[in-house]
This record gives sequence, structure tokens and C-alpha cells, in this order.
Amino acid sequence: MYRRNNMVETCYLCGKEITESDVTSGDHAVPRQLITRKQPKAKGFDYGGFLPTHEKCNNEFGPETYCVKALKLIAVLHDANCVSRFQHKENLSIAMMAINSDCLKEFTQRDLAFFKFIDVRENSVADFSMPAFFSGKPKTNPMRDALFTSLAVLTKSAAALLVARHLSEVPPRWRVLAIPYSGATETADFDEIFGNTQPFDVGVKVWLRRFDSGDWFALYRAQNILVFLLFRFAETDAIWNGMIERFQDTDCLCFEGEHLNELTNYQWRKA
Repeated sequence: MYRRNNMVETCYLCGKEITESDVTSGDHAVPRQLITRKQPKAKGFDYGGFLPTHEKCNNEFGPETYCVKALKLIAVLHDANCVSRFQHKENLSIAMMAINSDCLKEFTQRDLAFFKFIDVRENSVADFSMPAFFSGKPKTNPMRDALFTSLAVLTKSAAALLVARHLSEVPPRWRVLAIPYSGATETADFDEIFGNTQPFDVGVKVWLRRFDSGDWFALYRAQNILVFLLFRFAETDAIWNGMIERFQDTDCLCFEGEHLNELTNYQWRKA
């Protein structure tokens, strides 16, 4: 478990004890990639601090590297001025999405490769008009990949805040319901419901509330995305099922795993 009241330290990412012989590192509860202001503390802003982890566990959580770009990509994919969709005329099984490169100026070649984009800026229209152009190239779903990358990082971050501030131990199993919305702005503020809450940075804010059942609710706003997160710790699914019913007109996604590092490359499923 996380060290509290002189208890044994546990890596909150893998759930295993941290021993004196282990190589360790501190993992920021709120990813430093999301924080542009000077840290650790600044007037008017909260500071998430960091939790002890095994260095290997911390280094293996790859999605954090691409979180900011994933959030940016979600915004781009919702912008009609950036995206066009086509059906291949000769092979109807090929669906194409064209993204204006001006909308991805901040993306490096490494970023483009991570999201499996095919750069056709040096190709003619005739090149990719032929079905053979797509032979051997991986199919991709950029919206899904960007969303799952963002959910992995924000869920881990919310869990870190719970472990650091509220939970007495690292849970032996995680079950999380996630309901994401795109298009969040600074006007999306919930202090009247959850109480006065300081942001971690401009556009980065997390509201936390415990239900009487023992479940925890987190509302995570990161730049353009707003995610409702339910951490299920109760003995019954009453709150869980209630949220699914409340948000039945949108996608309710579920993560279940013994440790948070399973979020890496996790394929979120509909609850």
C-alpha cells in the first residue's frame, strides 16, 4: 500500500511492495505534460505532488508521452475544417480520412507514427487512388486511439490523486467507468456542485467526491476533454448501474484490471 501512517510503501502502478533494493522513481499524480506553469506550487493552483513507484513501472507507462497530442488530436477530429472523409471508389472496403496538415503542425514524425498516420503530402492523388497503395498499411482508428490514450492517462492520474489523498491503501483491483465528452472549455466548472476546487493548471482541473457506498467519483477536465470517472469499490453495482442508466445516450466505457499499468494499450469496452 502507499505509505501512510508509517505503513509499507507500495507501487500504485503495479500494486506490489517497494523494497529497499528496488530502483524507484516518483510519478507525478498529474502528468507534467499537462502542466505548463512553473512547478511545484503557484498561487491559485493546486499541486498534485508525486507517488513512489518502481522505476520500471513508471517508465513502462508509455501513453503519457502522447497524452497532450492525443487531446489535441481529439479536438482536430471534431473540427470539420480539418477533416474530410472519403470512400474509395474502386474498393468499398477502404474508408479514408484526410486531415489537413496545417491542423497538425505541432505533431512530430514520431507522433504521426504513433497514431498510425500515412503521410501523403509527397504523393499525388493518383497514387492513393489505387487500392494497391493501401496494401500492407495498417488500418487505424485515430479517434479511438486518441481517446484510449487520453483515458489511460487521465484515469491513472485520477487514481493517483485518490491514492495520495483519500485511500488508505492501493486497491487490489481496479474497476473504472469512464464517460468522455469533447469540447470542454474553462466555462465547464463544477465548483457549485463539488465545492471550491483549485485547478492544477489553466484548463486542468479535477473534482473528487466519495459516495456513501464507498465508490469514488472523479470529474477530470483536461484542455478540451471532460471525463466522468467512477471508481467502483462498493460491494454492489448500484452506483455503477445508475450512472450507465443516467448516461445511456452516450458511450460508457469500462476498464477492469488488477493494476493500473494494464491501462497501457488497454482496449476500453462498452459497459
